[in-house]
Amino acid sequence: MDVTTDKKFRTSRTERMSFRSMLEPLLVIFNKAVSDIFQNREYYIAYSIPGGVYGYFKDYDLQPEDIRKLKNRIRDLIKENLNFNQEILPKEKVIRYFELHNRPDILELLYSHSSENHQGLHLAHLNGNGELFFNHVVENYEKLDKFQLFKFNKGFFLIADPAFYERVMPVRLELSKYLKRFEESETSMKQLGIESIAQLNEVIDNGELPEFIKISEAYQAKRIGRIADNIVSHPLKPRLVFLAGPTSSGKTTSANRLSIELKVLGKKVLIMSLDNFYLPHSMIPFDKETGLQNFELITALDLTLFRKTITRLLSGESVKLPRYHFDGKGATPEPQPTTITPDTYIIVEGIHGLNPELWKDALDIESYRLYVSALNTLNIHDHLPLSTSDHRLIRRLVRDHLFRGYSFNETIKRWPDVMENEYHSIFPFQESAHAIFNSSLIYEIAVFAHYAPGILNDSFAENEAIREEVRRLNRILNLLKPINPKDIPPTSILREFIGGSSFTY
Repeated sequence: MDVTTDKKFRTSRTERMSFRSMLEPLLVIFNKAVSDIFQNREYYIAYSIPGGVYGYFKDYDLQPEDIRKLKNRIRDLIKENLNFNQEILPKEKVIRYFELHNRPDILELLYSHSSENHQGLHLAHLNGNGELFFNHVVENYEKLDKFQLFKFNKGFFLIADPAFYERVMPVRLELSKYLKRFEESETSMKQLGIESIAQLNEVIDNGELPEFIKISEAYQAKRIGRIADNIVSHPLKPRLVFLAGPTSSGKTTSANRLSIELKVLGKKVLIMSLDNFYLPHSMIPFDKETGLQNFELITALDLTLFRKTITRLLSGESVKLPRYHFDGKGATPEPQPTTITPDTYIIVEGIHGLNPELWKDALDIESYRLYVSALNTLNIHDHLPLSTSDHRLIRRLVRDHLFRGYSFNETIKRWPDVMENEYHSIFPFQESAHAIFNSSLIYEIAVFAHYAPGILNDSFAENEAIREEVRRLNRILNLLKPINPKDIPPTSILREFIGGSSFTY
């Protein structure tokens, strides 16, 4: 590999404070503040949101005075600039520590899978108030003092990155479609009795997995069926459906499943992927910081060709649709032209489907906008959710290895570009969607644990930053009892990442 590129990866983007690097130390400080003010009152961090997390106290409704006290205590702790005590401990010592500090959630997690690979468990604590992580926790008090804490519903938002939060989330949170999908997912998981990795391991142990997979898939099918109903009954009768979402959110399978549901309602459907409108590799813009070509930018697409194609199709013309080939030469026309009827729905899927730049000044057409993302609500332990970004990164690592010929080195090197582009060009548009579809399956992370040993071998890492990231992901995946994919149906969104799908990609 080019040494210059390797150096840029290590010293430029990775020096920025990532969301995880900002959130984790704040979680340690929050835990200490809660202990100081509420002593033994239990709380639960339910899921991650842009820039922070949502949580609540068990059997207690936070009052404004409680929020004020917590904020003041957190500020005091940040001003004290205390060093975290951080240790890398074997499983047995971690268990002893959390037995002493009464954390049954972490004990349940570590006892739920007797893996010999529970190595490199990180304990970070302030004066005895510790949390379990899977990497070194960065202490950056200059960034932390920008935190926000405020009441929402019966719980609270703890915000580590206010700029990210304010860029994405609406002012009126009660109207947020994004939060509604998280709440819906959390409710369904509670009904199924699974909120954590430990509980998922228990389902696998008890032989309940086949039925659980069927229920999870049926729930998702019901949701996408409702979206199809909404499209057909929409008063503006949109013929164009833009289906967008961040990388590895399952857009392609979601588009295919939506197509099936629309056909059940007697409609004709044409699916178009924005991936077929990529420019030739020689025209893909380079990232100034990493030195890598950035395929995540909307300017990597031939926008003129896309707009002309859509306009001609909707005008009733016959069009030879472009087909992109991964040879670097760009798209070539299909041999046979495509013509659609006036009652045909066009589903356009791709990461930039909600970006107004896609149709700016060219397409004045009524459309239905659907945002797809893997909104994971499965927690590692009570104070640490499995983040949606980690979920999608794991999906992408598996797919890139199995089907795109990329090693984990390439995927991880490009991930900062992916996240940067999502921050600027994808997340800000999610609330403009008519509907948000959660593509995450409750059990899927355990399927990726099945593939991890053959993919994430840190001895092949090209540098120390990549090596540590691989080790971090392995530490998380090693907590899970691996699921063999044989029982996963061929129409599952998960098949987009592991193969065996009945859909054509």
